[in-house]
Amino acid sequence: MEALKLEVDNTSQNESEGFVVDNDKKATWCLRKIKHMTEKQKENEKLAKEQIAEIEEEIKEVKRWLEEENSRIDNNIGFMETKLENYAHRLREDNPDLKTHKLPFGSLKFRAQRPKWKYDDDKLLNFIEDAMADVIKIKKKVDKRKLKKRLEVVDGRAIIKDTGEIVEGIKVTDRPEKFKVDISSSAL
Repeated sequence: MEALKLEVDNTSQNESEGFVVDNDKKATWCLRKIKHMTEKQKENEKLAKEQIAEIEEEIKEVKRWLEEENSRIDNNIGFMETKLENYAHRLREDNPDLKTHKLPFGSLKFRAQRPKWKYDDDKLLNFIEDAMADVIKIKKKVDKRKLKKRLEVVDGRAIIKDTGEIVEGIKVTDRPEKFKVDISSSAL
C-alpha cells in the first residue's frame, strides 16, 4: 500500500517535471499504474461500504437503545404524573377552588377543557339545510363555528337558542378537567 502511494506521489512529481509518454514502455508503465490505482479505488470503495454498513448497524443499535431508555423513562414519568395527579386531587378536596399548586420545580394544574362536539355530518347537514341554511358553506358543509354561536347545550344535546329546537346530528360530551404537570424551565 505504501509502495503504491509512493508511486502515485512519484507520478505526480514526474508530471510536474514534464514526464512525457513517448514509447510503449512508458505507456505500459502508465497503464499498469492506472490499473493499480483503479484497483485501489475499488478496495477503498469496498472498505468504505463495509465501514458504512458497520456504522449504520451501530446507529441502529444506538436508536434502539435510545428508544428503550426513553420508553422506560416515559413509563417512569407517567407513573410520577399519576402520583402527582392523585396528590393534586387530595389537595383539591381541602381546597375545591384549587387551579394551580406551585412547587419549586414546577406546578400542578387543573384546567377546564371545552366540551367535545361529535358531528354526524350527514344528519346535521340535512337538518341545517332546512333550519339554518345560512351556516352552510357552499360545498355543502356546515359552518360549525357559525353554528355553535347559534346553539346552546342542554343535557348533552345541541339546542337552537332562538327556537329551542333540538339539532339532530350533534352529540356534546362534557369532558373532565385536564390535569397537567408543568416543569419550570429554570429547573431544567
